[in-house]
Amino acid sequence: YSGRAPFFTVLRMNSPEWFYILLACLACICNGAAQPAFGVTLSKVIAIFQECDPNIQEKGVLIYVLCFIGIGLVTLFTMFLQSLLFAISGESLTQRLRAKIFRTLLQQDIVYFDQPENNTGALCTRLATEASDVQGATGVRIGTVLQNISNLGVGIILAFIYGWSLTLIMLAFVPFMILAGFLQTYLLTGIADKDKKVLEEAGKIAVESISNIRTVAQLTKEQYFGDEYCKKLDVCFKNSITRAHVFGLLFGFTDAIMFFGIAALFSFGAWRVQQGAMTFENVMLILNCILFGAMAVGQTASLAPDYSKAISSSKNILSLFQRIPVIDNSSTAGNELATFDGQIDLVDLEFHYPNRPEVQVLKKFNLTIEPNRQTALVGSSGCGKSTIIQLLEHFYDPTGGRILVNQNELPSLNLQWWRSQIGFVSQEPVLFDATITENIAYGDTAREVSMEEIQQAAKNANIDDFIQNLPQRYETNIGSRGTQLSGGQKQRIAIARALIRNPKVLLLDEATSALDTENERIVQEALDQASKGRTTVVIAHRLSTIQNSDRICVVHRGRIVESGKHDELLARKGHYYRLAQSKN
Repeated sequence: YSGRAPFFTVLRMNSPEWFYILLACLACICNGAAQPAFGVTLSKVIAIFQECDPNIQEKGVLIYVLCFIGIGLVTLFTMFLQSLLFAISGESLTQRLRAKIFRTLLQQDIVYFDQPENNTGALCTRLATEASDVQGATGVRIGTVLQNISNLGVGIILAFIYGWSLTLIMLAFVPFMILAGFLQTYLLTGIADKDKKVLEEAGKIAVESISNIRTVAQLTKEQYFGDEYCKKLDVCFKNSITRAHVFGLLFGFTDAIMFFGIAALFSFGAWRVQQGAMTFENVMLILNCILFGAMAVGQTASLAPDYSKAISSSKNILSLFQRIPVIDNSSTAGNELATFDGQIDLVDLEFHYPNRPEVQVLKKFNLTIEPNRQTALVGSSGCGKSTIIQLLEHFYDPTGGRILVNQNELPSLNLQWWRSQIGFVSQEPVLFDATITENIAYGDTAREVSMEEIQQAAKNANIDDFIQNLPQRYETNIGSRGTQLSGGQKQRIAIARALIRNPKVLLLDEATSALDTENERIVQEALDQASKGRTTVVIAHRLSTIQNSDRICVVHRGRIVESGKHDELLARKGHYYRLAQSKN
């Protein structure tokens, strides 16, 4: 994070609640001033017992008892007010931050999610914990500081009034308490940062294990992942023990200094009383005023771990807000083509993935995808076929060359519009924990999709008959990632989802490779129906599924080495012929 102090930046984000914070701070000041008032009253009530006249003593005690009740009522009201108002302002900030963090994450380019430190578990942990941690660095922090300034400030002023020499002796010990508090904050900030990183790693293990529980159970890896998770927790445990040592030592030092100060005060105070320069009442008054102020400094020191954690979380959140993605997924800037017929030209494309710059995936790749025709890409694994699909979806910018859509540079187009023109079906479709209706309707969220359209899309995808036989039909919940369905059924729902937006371009990335023969036949029929009248790009390992394509391109080491129809390529006895022979 590079910018102004995170404390002030986060505080500015809490500006809609400034009225609540201001009232809470006033309550904190009143609450702080109540402590020295209590100290004065306590010293007075102790001194009243020196009075020999029972009537005067009784009257004095009654007055000071009423003062104690008054201080109690003020404290009750101010504590309630500050707690309530700081809770409102803090939770409002947390809600706002969580929403903004999530929206900012959704705007990031795919490169951001490719980075190892931004894995799913780490991001979920950050989203859950960091936004709430920030509360420790906003209004409540100001309130605590004001309360302590009021407490210690009023106490010192009163103490100076009743005995400046004794007050100076007591104040000589205060810098040591403040130093201990600052030292505590400094040491604990580093430990909080380490904890955060380890908890993110633990979150990653938990999310991966639970989301892939079937694989974990099948591999009998429950013990292994349990042990790995506990190892991460052990690091946090050791950090907590270190934190406890630091906290205990410095907090104990702060308390010890306070008692050393009291010893010095009574030693010097007794001498002053003996000289007749001070009264016992004044000595007790100075003790109580400084004592309660010093206790307030100790309380501030005890809040240091929360503050250090809050500042650390603030920096992480603000660095995310500062990040400007190369490709903003939510961007609506750019051109929308009034007449897009589906022609796409890939000219001299060069590409390597940002997290693997040493591996050149595409080298001088050239391809013209003709409108309303099916273009198939075949080749061995890792030759760059799926990379072409990702570049067409504009998940990445090519490192060299151009992608032209109807002779328009792809980056110049409105990203939301462009992706709305594309229907995509992958080898392993991702479905959501929702009903079949909702999963199909997710294909086009720019409008209200009617039930008739959903059913028509399902019919075109050869899945309507299956859905009609379910007890709840289209309102059936398919479970997380569609676990209640077979591979072929998930694939056909994904096809229906792709068709609901009536795309101009259809991208099929090995859409049938994971299916058995019967399911492959049913899904292939659905795909053939979906491809009619659309520009279609197909990636396939099974050459039988692309034999009828208008053009087949053989990709080898990042470039096209052969292209033509199925029979033509077989007759050449080149790369395609060898691929066909290897499949047989």
